[in-house]
Amino acid sequence: MRPQPWKNLADPTTLWIDYKSGKGMMSNGKPVVAKIGPRRKNPNLVDMLDTAMAEEARRIMFTGKVPTADRGQRHWLLVQTPGWKALGHWMGKPVTGRFEHINTGLRVEVRTAEEWFGDTPLTPTLARDSWNALKVMIDEAFEGAPIALSPAGTGTNLWAFSLPKNLDPVHVTEDIAEEIHRTSGQHHLEHLVAGPSFSTHEDCRPLVDPHVTPTADKFAYVDARFMYASLCSELGTGPGVRMNRAASWELLEKKPYARGRLLIKFTVPDTWNHVGIFGVQHQKADDGWYYPNRPGATGETWADMAEIYVARQNGWLIEPYEGIKFEGQSEKSRGDGLTRARPLDTFAKRIIRAREWVQNDDEINPLVRTAVSAALRAILIQTIGAFSSRGRAQTVVTEDVRNVPAAYQAEVRRQGKLFVYKQRQVMNERSYQFYHPEYSAQIWARGRARVLSSPTTDRSVKGGALSVDPSTLLGINGDAIYTTTLPMWSLPTASGGLDDGRVGRMRLQGYLEGQYKIPVTLDERNRLRQKSAAAGVDAALDRTIHENEFEQSDDESFYAVSDEPDTEVV
Repeated sequence: MRPQPWKNLADPTTLWIDYKSGKGMMSNGKPVVAKIGPRRKNPNLVDMLDTAMAEEARRIMFTGKVPTADRGQRHWLLVQTPGWKALGHWMGKPVTGRFEHINTGLRVEVRTAEEWFGDTPLTPTLARDSWNALKVMIDEAFEGAPIALSPAGTGTNLWAFSLPKNLDPVHVTEDIAEEIHRTSGQHHLEHLVAGPSFSTHEDCRPLVDPHVTPTADKFAYVDARFMYASLCSELGTGPGVRMNRAASWELLEKKPYARGRLLIKFTVPDTWNHVGIFGVQHQKADDGWYYPNRPGATGETWADMAEIYVARQNGWLIEPYEGIKFEGQSEKSRGDGLTRARPLDTFAKRIIRAREWVQNDDEINPLVRTAVSAALRAILIQTIGAFSSRGRAQTVVTEDVRNVPAAYQAEVRRQGKLFVYKQRQVMNERSYQFYHPEYSAQIWARGRARVLSSPTTDRSVKGGALSVDPSTLLGINGDAIYTTTLPMWSLPTASGGLDDGRVGRMRLQGYLEGQYKIPVTLDERNRLRQKSAAAGVDAALDRTIHENEFEQSDDESFYAVSDEPDTEVV
């Protein structure tokens, strides 16, 4: 089941166009202005589709301010499109629309530049330039590999391109895959200020009380540099070996760095006054996860060995019930020894290399440089998510309810003159080649461990949320933390900190000084984050650092960036 890459993917003729104004540019650089229908000031979706057909474009990439589909409002794709029929849309984020012209049979995909370039403010011309620059970087880093229609499709194809020749990735068994889906979370998301955005679970205690500390004079936004690229090292592979209680205990005690996951009972130390380490699912799965941190609280959850290691280093009591060990070696060997299974190492290194090329090229327009870096990040993150995908549901739209298959009649809903239903895609043989939920689960778990306890340039010192005074920790958002103090380890080494610029290091992204209200809600915290990011870090770097106090640690790491030369496994 070794995945086979597509080597000849067409780059469809694309109309890059501003959603509001209708001014755009074709792939070949030809300026285009959408022809607006009568009695309208701005173009609508049909105008854009007709313009694409006139220019023989097969894809529309919207730039600028594209409407958000707020809950309760009709999505901008779910409108009548005279002359065009909908072929099934993806209504998630990023959005994808698929249309076919009724008379000519021309098919056009509708996407947004945001899917690739994030919130980088791009004109159609700059978006086109960014796309061309991205193609060059991918071509050079992956030796001629093409770009697919989406970041996820591109990334999984690039992964297949870069797989070590001696490795045929083994899938985990069906029961283990299902268990991973049922018991694994993604990012650590938690607001730690008492109030409406804090967890309601009785085993969770806020770290900051706005009644006791209503204001602060600092706000620091710290996140990890291209973190997930640094977490792809030597992942465990299938098929997975189930372990009983005794074997789980043995793994925990004798091989704490093994690739695996355990079903555990944990106990929060009686003296604990910090953030929770393990995510536990609410009884109602739709309510998500909570992180117990009440002293003496107990809980049961599946946890990765990386998370368990952090917990034990901090005095948490862990009792395993059962476990799953992933293989750490490939089935094929070179010479007398076995080669470590490195299914994502080369892929991640090449993505990192492409990103470094972009960031170090001063001749590239700064906005284009930012956009291409964002695209590489999108490719990486969406590829990790795609490993766990079992197919997604596409939204089908029709004007005649009789076109709805019988299997979907019970769930069809009417929106104006349209009938809408969702149709789930079935995993085929090719998509199964890329199905490795054990990769996604391990990387997400390593991310949750790293945001708590992070390596720095000084191996005896750790950064991350657990190194911050708990009374100053406002929240955790994936690879980011927010505090009311300035974590000195997050500063560049040139300014007395422990960030040497390497991929995976936690670094200061934004900093504010001056009195402000403690953010009680997520919205308030997000506004501070945006304000701090806009302000940058100059205020922190200009400070005179009299003394750095770092917590010493002898931690090793599941995910440390290698100090070896930049060689690849082939």
